[in-house]
Amino acid sequence: MMDIVNENLKKSLEILNQNLKNKLYKIEGLSRESIRRNLINYGRLINLKKLSMDEMKPFKPAACVDGSVNRYGGSHPHYIDLFQGLSKISGENKKSHFKSSLFSPILNSISDEEEEDLRNRLLAKIEVDVAIDTLEMENVKVILMDGNLIRYSIRSSKEYETLKESCEDKNVLLAGFIKEAKSDSLFTLLFPKVTDFSLYDKDLLYGVLDVGEGFILHDDFNKKIDQDISSMIFRTSNYPGVAGLEILKSQRDYLIDIANMCYSLTPIMSRGVPMIIDMVDKEVKLDDKLTTELINSYVDRDVLERFFVSERSLRKY
Repeated sequence: MMDIVNENLKKSLEILNQNLKNKLYKIEGLSRESIRRNLINYGRLINLKKLSMDEMKPFKPAACVDGSVNRYGGSHPHYIDLFQGLSKISGENKKSHFKSSLFSPILNSISDEEEEDLRNRLLAKIEVDVAIDTLEMENVKVILMDGNLIRYSIRSSKEYETLKESCEDKNVLLAGFIKEAKSDSLFTLLFPKVTDFSLYDKDLLYGVLDVGEGFILHDDFNKKIDQDISSMIFRTSNYPGVAGLEILKSQRDYLIDIANMCYSLTPIMSRGVPMIIDMVDKEVKLDDKLTTELINSYVDRDVLERFFVSERSLRKY
């Protein structure tokens, strides 16, 4: 396969690799030891704990929430977006709650430029909606969203406020597990003189934290506090990458407890994601095969070919 790749492309990749290495090399204080020393000027390093079965009881049952979207069709506006939200309850029965919806610009006037924002808002909304349904139907102690809470507060603010207030009223902990911490706030703090290059927190802290170690930024430096969010970064497995965790500011006393719960639910030989999140992520996904089967079963063929089947998909070669 490599034999048919253009030599110019190979050379371009080699140059990209070297340029990135040069950028990192030029940043003074980017060693693991230097970063760890610098971190404690802006927050605190903590050691997490693997909880026993008895110590996990206060957090059971917990509900994990995720959503997915898959697109059928061609370019704007000739497509259908199918959305699905899932909440799975921990415990022996692993009860599930689903919500679904769809959107097509064919029936709704929306510009090409607006479609990505709307898609993100509809996905956030269905995830929050299924979390609200779970609160109403189940007696859970924790709701763990697959993603940061700030995303919901921005993209589905009305529903998020309802979820937030319900959790606070019922003493249910609301948290968000962030697989990839894409803020660059730590790099800005640690390297204020570097203006031509930046690293996301996940890239900066790659291999920096020990297994079972977390970092909590002091409130004076944490912009999320203004958004009623308390947060931390932590490493939960042998994989050298880090994840993020957010919790409501009103529930911040339980931040480390939820981090311990996530750490306890994560296999040491994994990429650092709690098992329940992986389970929900896999189950909620609408893959291309299932999406096509659903649409072919419930949408007439002449409607599909008129509106949603592109010329490219009809090619025989």
